[in-house]
Amino acid sequence: MAVNGAGGGSGSLAVQLAKAAGAHVTAVDNAGKLDFLRSLGADAVVDHRVEDVTRLGPFDLVLDLVAHRSVRDYRRALAPGGRYLAVGGSVSTMLSLLTAGTVLGRVSGRRLGVLAVKPGPDHFIPLEARCASGEVRIHIDREVSLDEVPEALASVGDGRALGKVVVTP
Repeated sequence: MAVNGAGGGSGSLAVQLAKAAGAHVTAVDNAGKLDFLRSLGADAVVDHRVEDVTRLGPFDLVLDLVAHRSVRDYRRALAPGGRYLAVGGSVSTMLSLLTAGTVLGRVSGRRLGVLAVKPGPDHFIPLEARCASGEVRIHIDREVSLDEVPEALASVGDGRALGKVVVTP
């Protein structure tokens, strides 16, 4: 399994959950986050500025939190029967996955799409319990005040945040 954008808030949780489920995890992010990803249990780490994850597969599963490549690139990263799920990324990439990704996936024997998460707290209770027990840890990059939110959002958007950024009153 590959997690692209693994060093952010959601990606760092995905790496830990995948490892707990027994997956071999390749974590992809920038060079400044690779040691952090190793500390989460990633089996392999990749600096996306040096290596193209879509050429490293094939993977049975790719979870992409920062999708921006073509549908063909993502298909290439998958093993036959593999699945690619985008969680975040550009609007054009998401639309392409929902349209051309569906068709290309059916033709190639792979599944490409967008991950939809059910809303509501009931779906997060199992994760809450794992966090409370210490099985899954949440890394807080920093706490910011409301006045600092614009800069914090820019940091998250640029991929500089390591884990979560928390807004405090």
